[in-house]
Amino acid sequence: MNESTAYPVRFNLISALLLQITGECAYESNSGTAIIDEGKMTIISKGENKGLGVALTALSGVATKVGENTFFETHCYAPLDVQKPFKIRTHVNIQKLANDRTTGLVFNYRDGGNFYSFNFNNEMVRFERRVNGLVVGAIQQGVKWKDKKKVDQEWELISDGNVLTFIVDGVQILKVRYMPLEYSGFGYYTFGKQELQVDDVEFIQL
Repeated sequence: MNESTAYPVRFNLISALLLQITGECAYESNSGTAIIDEGKMTIISKGENKGLGVALTALSGVATKVGENTFFETHCYAPLDVQKPFKIRTHVNIQKLANDRTTGLVFNYRDGGNFYSFNFNNEMVRFERRVNGLVVGAIQQGVKWKDKKKVDQEWELISDGNVLTFIVDGVQILKVRYMPLEYSGFGYYTFGKQELQVDDVEFIQL
């Protein structure tokens, strides 16, 4: 019988996990911010200010866009052998499910331009493979949420060695086959004016 090995993580106990620095901490860039405070991590990406854009367009008579949607990720290196079966479980709070903003998981992370991700919004879920900053493969399908207002969620990423499965609140929302894993880099993803709060994450070698 194989025994599972679990590595539960609370951010106030190991705040270096996703930001690579110690203590109650923060990281900021032109794309967004990541903050660890009082045992929780908050990731915020920037988005277009549509209200102000409409107002300035009306005043000037010229189509005006204020701000832009940005992609922001933060990562760590998980204590897993990703070429063997594993599970990652995490509890999060999403600011809002909407079609102009997405959130999700980053994994098989080598560097900022090379990784896989599962991401979703209120209408779809999508798997992406990025190589040198470009999306070179994607699988997307529609999704119907039982409750779009439910923003406290449990996410699970499961690999059995051949199939990657993404589960939200116990419901399988996307399965991907034949995507080999090489790197243990793992993290979180936001796009648009989105805010994601992470309560905890657990790494389980199956």
